[in-house]
Amino acid sequence: MYYQTNAILDAAMKDDQLAELKRLHIVLDIAKRNGNRLFIDNIEREIAAVERGESSPLIEEYLTEEERASDQLP
Repeated sequence: MYYQTNAILDAAMKDDQLAELKRLHIVLDIAKRNGNRLFIDNIEREIAAVERGESSPLIEEYLTEEERASDQLP
């Protein structure tokens, strides 16, 4: 039972990660078309973190611990 629950959670997390990666790649394409180097670098960092299963480097870098724990983040 525990394994099945973890497998379901893993599948849901992978679906969330895939959806996030898709959104990030769309934003990256737009940033590249616009030539926004800073935005390109930040989105590429986000993509790499999602692919590794890590938390957002932008959230880690720019938000305080209280802001990260807040229910106000999407």
